[in-house]
Amino acid sequence: MQRTKILICSSELGAGVRGASLGPDAIRIAAVNNFYNIFERLHLDEIKVPMLNRYSPENKSAKYIKLIASTHRKICKKMCAALQAGYSTLILSGDHSNAAGFIAGFREAYPDKKLGVIWIDAHGDIHSPYTSPSGNMHGMPVAMVLGLDNTEHRTRRKLKDDVIKSWEKIKMTGKQKITPKLLPEDFIYIGIRDLQEQEWDIIHEKNIKYYTPDHLKKPGIEKVIEEVTAYFADYDGIYISFDVDSMDPSVSVGTGTPVPGGLTLDQAKKLLKAFTNMPNCKALEITEVNPILDTDNKMATAVVKILREAVTFG
Repeated sequence: MQRTKILICSSELGAGVRGASLGPDAIRIAAVNNFYNIFERLHLDEIKVPMLNRYSPENKSAKYIKLIASTHRKICKKMCAALQAGYSTLILSGDHSNAAGFIAGFREAYPDKKLGVIWIDAHGDIHSPYTSPSGNMHGMPVAMVLGLDNTEHRTRRKLKDDVIKSWEKIKMTGKQKITPKLLPEDFIYIGIRDLQEQEWDIIHEKNIKYYTPDHLKKPGIEKVIEEVTAYFADYDGIYISFDVDSMDPSVSVGTGTPVPGGLTLDQAKKLLKAFTNMPNCKALEITEVNPILDTDNKMATAVVKILREAVTFG
């Protein structure tokens, strides 16, 4: 990766359980404990976020959507500025809803470029307020950036007018109000295994490329890496989103939505080493570390091991 800036957004507004806001600090502590001086070497910019306990979720279909939209605008501005200044970015995020703000900044910085996303996660995160069973917006960032409502498979009969308006606005985050930020063919999932029917429906209908953990066994992780890097070779910029719940709970349970059957630590290292070494890699996001659900800060320590052993920062 080229000259790198660390961007931190500790917002956990989109999560279903509390604690992900402590994830970035948990990673910093693990870095100190493991003599990894990345926070001393690299420039750092932190995005201020609202305190969750001061607010009501307001509605059940898209909890905290107005606060999240405000946070996304801040994220977008910081991300765009970092990229336009010539940095690549290491992003430490609270919950995964923040990714939509960072990708909005990615698109804002390169409005006319061919951009792609590698989304490494146990979940599809492609719900909308029309389909989400929980209303937690960390399950919606992919729909935000792809501009998808999936009303054909809606599970909620009616949304409040202000939710619809807020949803339309959050899809247009950024001064240029670009939506969609990406097309389905610009997106690849790796590691997904715990999705609702509505998510699988839209993934198949839009022909979004994906690899489950079984694909990493056969045809094998090297083959998957080869296919993904070849697919994105002619793209101008790549954003890698790494949700730690993509890893198996045997690595750590320190995340809000652990799912069995995930990546091993070695597989995570191989994937991130290969993808961050792509010359068009512009961003690596780490998200959903929740030390409250962990013991001995194992998840954050695993993240530090991955970064130290697999990723080279300029």
